[in-house]
Amino acid sequence: MTDPLAQLRDIHLPESTGFWPLAWGWWLLLAVILCAILAGIYTFVQQRRKNRYRLQAAEELDRALQEYRRHEDAARYLQDVAIILRRTALAAFPEPGVAGMRGTDWLMFLDATLVNNTHEFTQGVGRALLQGPYQPKPQVDVEALHQLAQQWVKEHKRTSPAGKAPGLLEGANA
Repeated sequence: MTDPLAQLRDIHLPESTGFWPLAWGWWLLLAVILCAILAGIYTFVQQRRKNRYRLQAAEELDRALQEYRRHEDAARYLQDVAIILRRTALAAFPEPGVAGMRGTDWLMFLDATLVNNTHEFTQGVGRALLQGPYQPKPQVDVEALHQLAQQWVKEHKRTSPAGKAPGLLEGANA
């Protein structure tokens, strides 16, 4: 009698599975990763565009300080800082009430919109912005005012979702 196992054919291994084409799960994972990358890029670009005014204001403040160091004209420096802060505030808070603020209301608004909510504008070095630009030789700590203005430009609170500027004062001229 012959051996029945001898009549069997040898084991045939299947061909090795290739990397390509990808299964549908891998395509789905790649699509999700691609969407996440594109969303991240979009968010980054939007954030940069939304905060471009801050970068421009910070550069203008630095130029104003350089001009002050060249000419030692404190009144001109105070005028430049006041204009830069006003433009920056109008870019961040387009509400009509912000444009009409004057005097102490304006300084209170600057204090209220600063992240740490200090009183440096109403009671500190920022008070020089009230009368200093109109005096021939104002006394002001230019370096401290520059630091305060830079801090406000970089760290002020933006408009709230309700569309109202945080700290927008009721008594402001509308």
